[in-house]
Amino acid sequence: MERIKIALDWTPNTIHSGFYLAFHKGWYREAGLEVEFISPETDNYQLTPARRLSQRKVDFAIAPSESVLSYNTSRRPAAITSVASILQRDTSAIVCLGKSGITRPAELDGKIYASYNARYEDEIVRAMILNDGGTGQFRPVSIGRLGIWDMLKKGEADATWVFMPWEGVEAKHNGIGLNAFRMEDFGIPYGYTPLVLAHLSAIPLREKAYRSFLRISARAYTEAANYPDETAAFLSSTVGYPDFARQAFIRDSMRELAPAILNHAGRWGEMQPQVWGRFIDWLVERKLLVPRQPIESWHLFTNRLLEG
Repeated sequence: MERIKIALDWTPNTIHSGFYLAFHKGWYREAGLEVEFISPETDNYQLTPARRLSQRKVDFAIAPSESVLSYNTSRRPAAITSVASILQRDTSAIVCLGKSGITRPAELDGKIYASYNARYEDEIVRAMILNDGGTGQFRPVSIGRLGIWDMLKKGEADATWVFMPWEGVEAKHNGIGLNAFRMEDFGIPYGYTPLVLAHLSAIPLREKAYRSFLRISARAYTEAANYPDETAAFLSSTVGYPDFARQAFIRDSMRELAPAILNHAGRWGEMQPQVWGRFIDWLVERKLLVPRQPIESWHLFTNRLLEG
């Protein structure tokens, strides 16, 4: 058996549905892969998935495109690249409670924003406010990542960034009204997220196992996209994590997520250079990203492990 460790970006949820589907149906094991999931709960997100990968503690990490850019453009670049995109379009949004009276990004001026303290995050929020006619003067505050959603629900923050197929669906199930502002609606060409990352130096050494893992994952995500209700029912009955026991919630979350999983050709994981290019150009134009090396030398993504 080949052992594969994958660091999750969040506690287990429907964005990880393909991985858990393949795991609990035994597809990885049938291919000779022993897969282990590392949840951020293990250390309350003290070590990010990308950091675990850079330290070679895991084979794969789930992280946003910002992590790939950060590791490729730091003073001491790490050879980290994205090998698959879990989703083909952005399903996230900046949200406020409906009862807050905040109905557009410009009204976030002077408000409290619960920040994950991720690279570019606060500047993306600022750009959204500016593009909507505001001044961009908001107040970011950071707490433990796993407590940010609760912070918004309790009214301790006015806005935060969430995945609509998870927190957005949870809000509906709990009767919490949200006002959601999506990046693309305010001139921000946000990139692929979340991504499956790998260490470049490990790929040649374990290429067969990595290809097998991604091939099986693609099969599982394709099934999840085409049969979201059946996938939800299966995961609710097999994944031991408490959130998956909420059958109606998982069903609605999968229904919301399914249209974003595959590209126009019905394939999972593949990335296009123009999507990366638009986001990078936007960051460079706003001087949020100052390349130290030619962009052509960066190791942002590869579709090679998905081929064949």
